[in-house]
Amino acid sequence: MDKAGDLFGKLVARPQGLFAYGVYDAMSAKMAELAGHEAIYIGGYAAAGGRMLPDMGILTMTEMINHIKFIAEAASVPLMVDIDDGYGNVNNVIRTVSELLALLSIGAFHIEDQRYPKRCGHIKGKEVLPLDEFLGKLKAAIDTRDKINPYCKVIARTDAFSAAGGKKSERFGGDVDEAIKRLTAYADAGADYLWCEFPNPDPFSAEVVATSVRKVHPNISLAFNISPSFSREDWNNSSLTERILNEMGYKLRFATYPALLEAMKVVFESALKFRQEATNGLRSLKERVAGTPAESVMKAVNVEWYLANERKYDPSGTKKQSTSEGFGSTK
Repeated sequence: MDKAGDLFGKLVARPQGLFAYGVYDAMSAKMAELAGHEAIYIGGYAAAGGRMLPDMGILTMTEMINHIKFIAEAASVPLMVDIDDGYGNVNNVIRTVSELLALLSIGAFHIEDQRYPKRCGHIKGKEVLPLDEFLGKLKAAIDTRDKINPYCKVIARTDAFSAAGGKKSERFGGDVDEAIKRLTAYADAGADYLWCEFPNPDPFSAEVVATSVRKVHPNISLAFNISPSFSREDWNNSSLTERILNEMGYKLRFATYPALLEAMKVVFESALKFRQEATNGLRSLKERVAGTPAESVMKAVNVEWYLANERKYDPSGTKKQSTSEGFGSTK
């Protein structure tokens, strides 16, 4: 998709901003697009979780780029993607951004200020780099973006609010001053959007960060992680809504891995039904997916297109298809 970043930016700039739905593979991205989502989020948590790994810096850059590549081929909406800490020093950042932006559908990517080994912002033990060291990595990412695809948006993330060694505020529960200082510096360095990772959906923390940063950069758009990692109790006790976040300045909102979480539940429940009685389990499954985009995997992966290629280019393709049984037309 040419100029996906331009479209991504226009969607964020709308009065209502933009929400990006978090997927874990190409099929979940396709389903999200069919559900009407205008942008898709590809995060390291879901990529690692789908491989039964924690989001603790275990996936390599090559594995993550290949993961993104399959999703980019399946989706036609702009993608917001995770490059973690850039997978090393400034040279690793340059290579990572160069590899990523070979894909045309990247609307935005985010890079975080954690020290290696990085981890999910909701796992204990995370540390942040010295400010000047991360600014060097951020500038390397921005300069590389400018050379390859200036339309793509760069999101600078800080984990300083709840990192090890921070000065915790009694009122807000995290190092709010350090987070504000860093976000302001990241905007000064040229980041398009700013993301503070919070430990919970506390509206007061979100508001003080947004208000403080926008005093210095009134036109900057902020990003907020509507995170499945926040506990059920935290969400039940939070007054946050997308409307409230948008009014605070969080024009870019996303959920990191709802598709993975939902899939875990659905597959578990389906597996229980099949364990009880497989044929009835399948009958029940066919009823549940009937009339939805999940009704046929054959259609979802566009088998007809591949069969048409065989009929067009393979001398025996038409004969083989017309004299055998299975999914697909022979036209």
